[in-house]
Amino acid sequence: MSIYVYCMNKETNEKWASKYTKVKAVVVQLDELISRIMTDHNIKKTIEGPLSTNSVTARAEAGKFDDVADDDPLKLVKNEIIRVLDLEEHETKDEIINDLLENGRQSLSKYKQEFAPKVYKAAMHENDGPLIKSLKKYFEQLWKIEYGSSNQWFILFLKEYKDTVHYDSVLKRTAEYGNKYSKDSPILSIVLQLTLESIDDTFFDEKNAFNDLWCAITSNGLKSVGDFSNKKKRSVLLQALCEYHRPKLFELLEK
Repeated sequence: MSIYVYCMNKETNEKWASKYTKVKAVVVQLDELISRIMTDHNIKKTIEGPLSTNSVTARAEAGKFDDVADDDPLKLVKNEIIRVLDLEEHETKDEIINDLLENGRQSLSKYKQEFAPKVYKAAMHENDGPLIKSLKKYFEQLWKIEYGSSNQWFILFLKEYKDTVHYDSVLKRTAEYGNKYSKDSPILSIVLQLTLESIDDTFFDEKNAFNDLWCAITSNGLKSVGDFSNKKKRSVLLQALCEYHRPKLFELLEK
């Protein structure tokens, strides 16, 4: 395992870092840090090589493959949603569910004729009913697994906000509209919605309000959304912005 220290003062941090053999370097430039990490990653991939087909076969024969799939939190919640909507035997089940998990509850209006009237009415009008609860559970798991697996700071951030009313509002909005407001960086979108409490449902109803905020912060940074007195919020937003710009940095490094 390689450890890199990313800081503003290289000379000061090199003094203590030199005592630890696992610290490979102290860097002050983000592009250098990314380059070193990518190099380590490529070396690791070369050494490990592709997953052995023998090991996959052995796991499947031992009956462990299905167990892993059945323990997948997202799959479990997805099956729960299928049961809530009474879609187990429906021929277009996959299409409906995939659309629902991408675009939220509002997408079900396109499939009204596919449901029994009672099921459709409950799904669309019960704002604290089984469907909304299951969708909230699904997206909360998605945030942790897909977006937070390589970003421990994001997991800690979600835990900090979890018991707040604002957290539940953002989760409900996501259950209702899916990835509509995720833009091209779900992490940044979630962090913005949670840290800026002025962003409520009316903010999305106002013409281009969220789009304007998104363009401003991704183009001009934090200075475009005012002076943050809360250092913790500022730090989290900076990390989210780094995640937004990271793919673009990789593209530049590959040229």
